[in-house]
Amino acid sequence: AHVKVPANWHVVVGRIDPLSGESSRMAETAPKTTPVINSKTVPTELVMRCGFKSHGLQYASLTVRFGSLTGVGHFKKFETRYRFDEGSIYQFTATSKIGKNHAREFLLNQIQPDPGVEIATAKRLRMEFNFQSAGVTFLDFNVSGATQALNALACPN
Repeated sequence: AHVKVPANWHVVVGRIDPLSGESSRMAETAPKTTPVINSKTVPTELVMRCGFKSHGLQYASLTVRFGSLTGVGHFKKFETRYRFDEGSIYQFTATSKIGKNHAREFLLNQIQPDPGVEIATAKRLRMEFNFQSAGVTFLDFNVSGATQALNALACPN
C-alpha cells in the first residue's frame, strides 16, 4: 500500500546520509523561509527518522540539519528554544554533530514531553537559535501531516 505523503514533506529512503555515511530512511521538511546566517543563505531541514515504539505506536526522532554553516566559529553548543503550535516553549542547549561540507545536525530529544510524540498532532514548529557570534536565527516549519510522512518511511517493527 502506498502512503500519500503531504506536499510539505519529502520522503527519502535508501539515500546515503551525509553525516553518518549510512543508508537512511527520513522525511524532511524545509522552513517557510530559508535562514540567512552570517550573511549566507543556509539550506535547512527538519529531519524525521524512525524513532522508537511505545504501546505499538511508532514515534519519530527529530533532528534539525543546517546544510553548510561556516563563519560562526566552531561552536558545538548553542541555546535553542522551540514550540509546537501555541504549546509550551521549551529551551535547551543543543549539541551539534558536524558532518561533511560543514553540515551540522542536532537532535531534539533532551526534553519531556518528547517532541517525536508532539509532532504527530502539530501544524507548526517554531524554533529560535542563538548562535552568539552570528546572532539569533528563527525558523518556522509547517509540520502538518507528520504522521503520514512517518508512516511512509515504513519503519522496521
